[in-house]
Amino acid sequence: MHAIGCHDPERWLEHGDKGLCFKAQARQPGKPHARLNVHPQTHISMTETTHIVLVGAGHAHLHVAANAGQLIDAGAGVTLLSPGNFWYSGMASGMLGGEYSDDDDRLDPAALITQAGGRFIADRVIAIDREQRLLHLAKGDPLPFDLLSLNLGSRVDAPSISGIEDAKGVWPAKPIDNLYQLRELLESALGDSAPLPRLAVIGGGPTGAELAANLLALSERYGRKFDISLISASKRLLEHAPRSASAWLAKRLRRRGLRIEMAASAVTYRQGMLTLDDGMQLPADHIVMATGLVAPLLISELDLEHHPHHGLAVTSALHTPYDDRIFAVGDCAWLKDSPYPKLGVFGVRQAPILLHNLVAHLKNTPFEAFQPQRRYLSILNLGDGRGMALWGRLWWAGRLAMRTKRRLDHDFMQQYRP
Repeated sequence: MHAIGCHDPERWLEHGDKGLCFKAQARQPGKPHARLNVHPQTHISMTETTHIVLVGAGHAHLHVAANAGQLIDAGAGVTLLSPGNFWYSGMASGMLGGEYSDDDDRLDPAALITQAGGRFIADRVIAIDREQRLLHLAKGDPLPFDLLSLNLGSRVDAPSISGIEDAKGVWPAKPIDNLYQLRELLESALGDSAPLPRLAVIGGGPTGAELAANLLALSERYGRKFDISLISASKRLLEHAPRSASAWLAKRLRRRGLRIEMAASAVTYRQGMLTLDDGMQLPADHIVMATGLVAPLLISELDLEHHPHHGLAVTSALHTPYDDRIFAVGDCAWLKDSPYPKLGVFGVRQAPILLHNLVAHLKNTPFEAFQPQRRYLSILNLGDGRGMALWGRLWWAGRLAMRTKRRLDHDFMQQYRP
């Protein structure tokens, strides 16, 4: 959402490996990316055609799919496996707020991979057999692989709220098509003369604040006002941003009609009413969950080192420490020595390194190392034509920030359009 399409203004990456098995060469400014001056840990005896399977159509896999010809030229067959379209997090809030259509915010990964010479399977992995190198699918027959790359994204870390498990009208911020379904439902209500549904957003981080701002924007487009509450266990919005940025954003959102309850947690949900831990009750016909992201459940079933929240452990070469046939990138990967936030900008930066290292595995040549940047540009879409840009401890807000975000998001999507 807020940071997915907002790339670090610095045009270089700092590379280096602090992992278990490699020592990286330092890179001098202006020179190519650093390369690990060793060959892959385990040289696999490949079949005549090595089968590479990309599981998940995330940011990094879009780049690999678009450039699959490099892998095919190196002797591989390439399959991209995903249950459906790629929805772009960078434009998701704007899509919820009515700024973008659903077509603006999604891509067809099947067209991308087939145009590059690979194949697409619309399915979902339910289990991975590493010994037999088989992917067990929800609908189709088991799929063999020689090299596997996981770009599975993440899921919302929903808090425990009594009564919410079986409730209707609960909308996790991911998968992103949830937000489009919510928008369609709300637009139908806005076009009707009946009383408007009451909304609550749980989570006061960048995603929660941005979604709340764009729910306001959606009703503002129709000249009506939703009753919207934002609830957060943190003491202030954007807890990790400068305090001045948090104060400015809270003041602006309150002025637009948002009710903000900080240092509060929802404990029960019954008959359209949220009860907070201090006894306060807030009406909510629909609840948007924006309470942070954690790794997909599939990661915990691989019998490889992982963290239940951070994801599958990988080296700086982006493969697992104990099985270099399995790569992982984006939100589902855990770079133990240099952990990074679950933001799409890191998947975007990993993409060319993943492609290089898959080719390197085929050719038995040195890997490149990924080192996440220390600072990155994040821009929130506030839904009123303004954005809030965050760069380390610096921040600024206004229409220029939003124009910058629109350009970055547009450029990212256009490179993968047919």
